[in-house]
Amino acid sequence: MAGTWRRRAIGVVAAVVAVFGLLAVFDALPGEDPEGVLAGSGSPSADGGDQQDRLEATGTTIGSAAAPDEAAGSGGAGEPASQAATATGAGETGTTGQFESIRNDQAKFSRFADVPSARLDLAALTEPAPVNDNGGSTAGQFRVACEYSHFGYDDPIVFPGQPGRSHLHMFFGNTLTDAFTTQEKLVDTGGGTCSGFELNRSAYWTPALLDGSGNTVVPDSIIIYYKTKYPDAVTAMPQGLQMVAGNTTAESFEASGLLHWSCGPNGHAYDHTNRIPDCNGDVINASIQFPNCWDGVNLTSSDFVSHLTYANDQQACPTSHPKRLPQISILMYFPGTDSVDGWQLSSDQTEGFNGAPGGTLHADWWGGWNDETMNLWIDGCMKASRNCSFGQTGGPRQLAGLNPLEVYEGENYLPLPS
Repeated sequence: MAGTWRRRAIGVVAAVVAVFGLLAVFDALPGEDPEGVLAGSGSPSADGGDQQDRLEATGTTIGSAAAPDEAAGSGGAGEPASQAATATGAGETGTTGQFESIRNDQAKFSRFADVPSARLDLAALTEPAPVNDNGGSTAGQFRVACEYSHFGYDDPIVFPGQPGRSHLHMFFGNTLTDAFTTQEKLVDTGGGTCSGFELNRSAYWTPALLDGSGNTVVPDSIIIYYKTKYPDAVTAMPQGLQMVAGNTTAESFEASGLLHWSCGPNGHAYDHTNRIPDCNGDVINASIQFPNCWDGVNLTSSDFVSHLTYANDQQACPTSHPKRLPQISILMYFPGTDSVDGWQLSSDQTEGFNGAPGGTLHADWWGGWNDETMNLWIDGCMKASRNCSFGQTGGPRQLAGLNPLEVYEGENYLPLPS
């Protein structure tokens, strides 16, 4: 479970940040989170008698093959779903006992799960911003925090309509992402486990991190950056755009600013590498950056990548992919541990993989932002070259936060079903 001593330390830091930190101006480097929350520490609980109580207190369900029916409710423009998530059949065909076996069912993630995106009440999912932004920057940047939503053996981009076909993924963002996800379902149904909740029904997923002892490891912090250094050219991401980033092959990768593991909290990362690092008890980081140039036509492609490409901060997008997008970075902060022996990604188990543990680090993104909300931060943060690092949109309101510290408060080691 997350370390109590570190959470107390985070509380002190957060109090200072709340008073002074919002006035700071910074320019975050790729893969860094200099003003983010400290990742908490955690370890498998030896006190099995209390574990179920702790899991229930944080809304975690383990071992169910059914998905919650978050679409039940009145469908009113701003009214919460009429009841808590209940177990129903998952998907449109039969499923296995592995499907969606672990879920983060906190009620706050799905208050408006039944409300179509265009009818969401933005006032109910935002809050007053102490400041409109954190100052000018050499890059337009917007940041949100997330918690995991569920774990499942699905991949709606690579294996659409084929439940159980994929290695185990950790999903965050839209709470209903599964093998049967479509663009219409993504935008208009489901809760949200990132800042702003249902305002960001985008689906994010990564291979699950496994500890070799029958557990999946949950990060203390998941931070999503959207950035650009081309404010005059940047454009909003189209609904339905699908992206895959990182290494999905049987070979390993060379660590870079686009893809790496490292040690240390926030922006103080060190020992960038292409494998799960032994950080001697310090925080374990994973960083993945997505392409930032789009061909302007195709929302996906047969190889899942050719409709997109990368351009660095000094390059304009090529004529083949002329549309400049905010570059998405996913930063995950896992609890420190004394040893990573036996740790691997679920995708490392792919037949033929011959790299080091963690060598198949990758992520997927499927766009499902509320259009009005996305346009607010595109105009107020990206195009204005402002630093909106606390979910601000450049105006008087910011996305509602997950909790005061934006830190996952549940168990870090969740047992997989036997």
